[in-house]
Amino acid sequence: MKKVNLFEELIKERSKQITSEELKTAVKNIWSKDDQIKKSLNKKNDEKFNVLKFDKMKTKNIFHQETIKKICVRYRLRFLDSNLFKGEYPKNITKIIGKIERNHDTTLSNFMIMAPSKLFKIKSPDDPILFVPIGNNYYYLIHKWGEEFNYIRKLMVLPFKNIDNLTIFSVLVSVLFALLGKLFMPSLTFSEVFILFLFLVKGFIFIFFYMFFLTRRNFSESIWNSKYDSF
Repeated sequence: MKKVNLFEELIKERSKQITSEELKTAVKNIWSKDDQIKKSLNKKNDEKFNVLKFDKMKTKNIFHQETIKKICVRYRLRFLDSNLFKGEYPKNITKIIGKIERNHDTTLSNFMIMAPSKLFKIKSPDDPILFVPIGNNYYYLIHKWGEEFNYIRKLMVLPFKNIDNLTIFSVLVSVLFALLGKLFMPSLTFSEVFILFLFLVKGFIFIFFYMFFLTRRNFSESIWNSKYDSF
């Protein structure tokens, strides 16, 4: 089974939205506005962004919040403050951050992490990525570590992307069971199979939605940057 590289997924998604030159121009324009930078530096710490040296930045490591959101929703991940992270950092993380700080003559702050929900509660070897904000909803990727997961994860969490997906999933499961009913009971007429399908749709929609909310879960589009416990 082919593995998913979240870094490559982010790059693919970003390439659909903006070219490298447009990205450089957009980021350069952020720092050319002195008044905007001073205003941002005076905001609360949770809104402060990091000013890095433009010529020393790697364009491939710059991602807009919308790109990050799409990957989080697609793979049911979260993008939260690093102080909520409960997993383990790689042993050389301080050297990696220190090297970037020396190259850019700055002190990085307000770290953000993209990772599965469970990494913000218990230790896990899955695939976290560390970012810092650099302004205008852009984030700079500092480091990625951990094991990669299978593409099958995308299929497994697809029903939980939003309410439409869960409804469609319920209908598809109903279709499957209705066809199985016809397979095991060939004497059923088309009308009877259709009635069975309608009965199954009602049943599965009720079961899936009831179990989904009973376990205090929420849809991926709602929780990707939520600090609360509905995951």
